[in-house]
Amino acid sequence: MAVLRLAGGSDVVVKLSVQEVVAALQGGKNNDAFVELQGESAPILIRPSSVIAIIEDGKRGTTGFRIAAGESGSG
Repeated sequence: MAVLRLAGGSDVVVKLSVQEVVAALQGGKNNDAFVELQGESAPILIRPSSVIAIIEDGKRGTTGFRIAAGESGSG
């Protein structure tokens, strides 16, 4: 399984490996045409340009995205 992070901030889980997702997103002649990927319960139509990250979800629920926060203020 793989998790796709979309430009809008949403995450989508698909029943494909990272390699299969990359191949599907790069497969068409029209780079911004919708691509059908198998989601957890139904197919998902997604534009390749909306995907900003693809990560492997080996153990469901353990994969996530982190945003680093710097120290704020000065001492």
